[in-house]
Amino acid sequence: MNIKHTKLTNKIHLLTFETQQDITSTFLRFQEHYESPNFRGKIFSFDEFKQWYIKTSPNGKISGKFTYYSDWNGFNIPSHVLKPFYDGKFNPLSEQESKLLDIFKDEVGAFYIIGVHSGTKKIDQLLNHEIAHGLFYTSDNYKADVLRILSQFDVSAIKEELRSKAGYHEKVLNDEVHAYSIDSVSNLKTPIPESLSSKLKKSYEKHLKKNINKQTLYLYFTNQN
Repeated sequence: MNIKHTKLTNKIHLLTFETQQDITSTFLRFQEHYESPNFRGKIFSFDEFKQWYIKTSPNGKISGKFTYYSDWNGFNIPSHVLKPFYDGKFNPLSEQESKLLDIFKDEVGAFYIIGVHSGTKKIDQLLNHEIAHGLFYTSDNYKADVLRILSQFDVSAIKEELRSKAGYHEKVLNDEVHAYSIDSVSNLKTPIPESLSSKLKKSYEKHLKKNINKQTLYLYFTNQN
């Protein structure tokens, strides 16, 4: 399994995988330890998560099968999520988990990890969604601006869909509403107000220019084609 590591800023790291299977099997426990409504902050095995995912169907699909590896395309986690994995609390680790941990073993301080895979048809749209998460976590000014904009709208219906059908924990809902409003590769059934989306996109573009080297993104997309 090959993983391409691109440093978008000193605090935002992008991992690009070749296939959806590779990225989902690698990120599963990291991501769900961070934002799952049932497993956030908990130590769990792959089997425990699989049994819960099948029964609760947080992706909105009731199939009786474990569909996680085909449900998701992009991932995002803050660096503190890695600590219990480094500390051995999630042992035994999978080969994929060990490989991700090895990439960041020498990093210091707080940072953010986003992941995409080359097989997705909307990688530019997906990348915007994940970078938005990265900026929300690493830029206090951007986070404050996003929260200010969200406070102007009633987003309770959007949060309810994310909470009940997409499997997100309460503590990440503001971040998710903002990222879905900017660029959603998985369209929600709940309409996102056009004015909300417009204001958040404007803020995102402004902070993107301040924080992300456009040349880095250009080279990234050039190398993807």
